[in-house]
Amino acid sequence: MRTESVTTDEGFQLHCTLSGSGDRILLGLHGGPGGAGGGYLEPLHRLSGPDRTVLTFDQLGTGASELPPFGYGWSHARAVADVDAVRRHCAAERVDLLGHSWGGMLALQYTLDHPDRVGRLVLSNTAASTARITLGSLTQLADLLPPAHASAAVTADALGDHDNPAFRTAVEAWLAHYGTDGDLDAAREETKEALEPGPAGRGLWGDRLWFADGALRDWDVEPRLPEITAPTLVVHGGDDMSSADTNRVLAERIPDSEWLTMNHNGHTIFHAPNAPAYLAIVRAFLDGWDEQS
Repeated sequence: MRTESVTTDEGFQLHCTLSGSGDRILLGLHGGPGGAGGGYLEPLHRLSGPDRTVLTFDQLGTGASELPPFGYGWSHARAVADVDAVRRHCAAERVDLLGHSWGGMLALQYTLDHPDRVGRLVLSNTAASTARITLGSLTQLADLLPPAHASAAVTADALGDHDNPAFRTAVEAWLAHYGTDGDLDAAREETKEALEPGPAGRGLWGDRLWFADGALRDWDVEPRLPEITAPTLVVHGGDDMSSADTNRVLAERIPDSEWLTMNHNGHTIFHAPNAPAYLAIVRAFLDGWDEQS
């Protein structure tokens, strides 16, 4: 693997990791928003080779990429423009996109804004509406916890009382069940990042965990999903904060789509025990399984 720097339209530097040498380009968009960046997408580089270049990058304000100055106006449109800057850096007319979690939301918006620039689309553990994320999370909390505990945790989040013990224990239980495949230590680390997402996370999602109060608070492209013409793979885990109902919307409304649920997986599907199976499925889709006889 090698690293390169991409300059955005606004002059900021994005840290990119590339592998392979093929003309076919796969861009991997990491989750968040905010946080530590795209390092956890490293397994995607196993899909690279002489026929495919894989590029992952730390989005603006995350990982090793540049942090804009205080007062920067975070927006979905600016994030989309950064993705297009990366595409142009690759000198590619069209790219395949894989977006995980928030990265899937970004991939959806990019595909809708630049339909002629996307060959194949992988929507991994994601959603097409901020409201559906919130409703799905609240449903999972109600299923997972006693009513009093779930109510106390949701109330604390709405009030911004993130030191509340009921909130902390609820977040750890929720992330362990739906995010880290039962690994409580990993869930505690995920909790720290979720509650301290940095300027990008606060600007895009906001200061709450289950309620968006940042730039994404009204984001909803569900009505526009039928506009997507790119062949699309919708994939998520069986125990995933990206719920079956959320993925059903994607699969039913995107015309040329396939929907796969990988049981025994949570949200961190890249490092689950059957990650090799996930990568094999993605590879087969990118290679055109629907075009083979």
